[in-house]
Amino acid sequence: MQSTLEEILARHNWISTFTHPPNIASLLRTNDVPSPPQSIQLKTSLEGLKGPLAELESDLDLLRNAVVSLETQMSRLQSLKHDYETAFSPIRCIPLEITMEIIRRSWKNSLSGFHVFRISEGPWHLGQVCSSWRNVIEKHCPELWATMVVTSSSYYGQVAKKSDMVEILRIVLERSRNYPLNFRFDYYSAVKEGKPDHTVEECFDIMVAHSKRWREVDMTIHPSFLPRLSLIHGKIDWLVNIHLSCSDAPQSGDIGAFEVAPKLEELHLEGMHPETIIRFPVTNLVSFSDEREFAREKLTPEYLNVVKLAPKLRSFSYHDYSIQNPMSTPPSFPHVMSRSLLELSASSPSFLRSMELPSLKEFTLTTAYDADIGEAVIKCPVDALGALYEMLLRSQCSLTQLHLVDAVLDNNLANIIRLIPSLQEFVIDFYEWVDGYDPIMQSLVTQLGEVSLVDGSFQHCAVPNLQKLGVNLFDLYHPRVSFINSAFVDMVASRLHRPSEAPRLTKLELWMEEGRHDLDESAANALKSLRGEGLELDLNPDNEDPMFRLYY
Repeated sequence: MQSTLEEILARHNWISTFTHPPNIASLLRTNDVPSPPQSIQLKTSLEGLKGPLAELESDLDLLRNAVVSLETQMSRLQSLKHDYETAFSPIRCIPLEITMEIIRRSWKNSLSGFHVFRISEGPWHLGQVCSSWRNVIEKHCPELWATMVVTSSSYYGQVAKKSDMVEILRIVLERSRNYPLNFRFDYYSAVKEGKPDHTVEECFDIMVAHSKRWREVDMTIHPSFLPRLSLIHGKIDWLVNIHLSCSDAPQSGDIGAFEVAPKLEELHLEGMHPETIIRFPVTNLVSFSDEREFAREKLTPEYLNVVKLAPKLRSFSYHDYSIQNPMSTPPSFPHVMSRSLLELSASSPSFLRSMELPSLKEFTLTTAYDADIGEAVIKCPVDALGALYEMLLRSQCSLTQLHLVDAVLDNNLANIIRLIPSLQEFVIDFYEWVDGYDPIMQSLVTQLGEVSLVDGSFQHCAVPNLQKLGVNLFDLYHPRVSFINSAFVDMVASRLHRPSEAPRLTKLELWMEEGRHDLDESAANALKSLRGEGLELDLNPDNEDPMFRLYY
């Protein structure tokens, strides 16, 4: 090949030294028409180039074909070289135990688990690195397969075919060995296109069959699945945490599935039938919540008993919601005490009046009802603030956080504020505003701004340790409130301008539609200027300032 290449180059070497005859060269430097002799000479020269051009094109084709052939051979050799180098790859030298640890550590970031029916993610995806990783993942890392999301929904990406789902779930559970299961199971509709979804029903039954391995479970199911839970009774010894939610209105009937769960620490219920009682142990219970339609105080004695008997209880939420008619004689229940409870969220006056909670730190007054746009707002009962005041007075606790959501305001608001000097965070939300609230809120602003001389320095009389204040008006239909005015700004500034050693206001959360406040341009600018003095201003969820837009 080398001699052939030299011959080709020598054959065409004359081209580099070829020049035009003098008369043709001078013609090319002008726009003159060739003379008859010049025309003959030019035609002869053109004809003489055809042969060399064809010969050169032929030689180039030969060389191109040679290059293509050589590149193919080069690619083949590089592939062979890569194969040999792969045999010396460091990953082949890693001991099995270290490979297992690498894979386990790489998976710790996915706390919510993997989608069982999405083969492009999770341990399915990790197993595609190499055969040794696949072997480790399938046979030696059961914990990778034991934290999962089981749902047929394709909302978050493409899922496997329905016909394959049952077998895929069986494979996942087999690879998880006997490892404790943490999973989320979502199924919102028992009927799809007029037919029951037997695939999801079978998947649910498979998970129920493995209930002895349940540890942390988040389950949103159609009410038709609730009877199946009876099969786990006495078979959930490992269960620590369960969140059970119904996607539709369930039938009445008590649930005893969790009655024998010796390790149960957290139980969260949502959407149960108003009169359904769920039996569960309280020995190790740390956190409990229940949100459902109004049960007319049927559950109150049950849950008071939970508060009384659960020695480790730290957080308790009990919300039942409906449009309630004021009762002429509200029911009363025996008082209970819990020295362990730190966080409480409730709205039932009878429930609140029956408790003494000396260790309580955080309280939220709310029905927890998430109303759709145009739907009636379900406010807290009329006497809820009065009941809260009685509970705080009896408990003598050092409350640090108070959140009121659609509380019916009255004079008890001021009494409550006076009762909790330890308060550090106070947020009040209105999804429905009432004109009569304005003077009460104005009185609150005045109360929060009052100071007195203590040991030679001025100190706020009410909640002197307040660090976060939130006032949010989510009622989009009420035209205006007057308590957000210059006096409000003065109160905020007074709580920001404290001695360096004293607690001061660090965050103001204030949300309302444009033009709903009573601030003039000067007051609005004064409030905005507090940002430069260290106050975090959260004026709406989108980090805009719609309430100040008029003054820009």
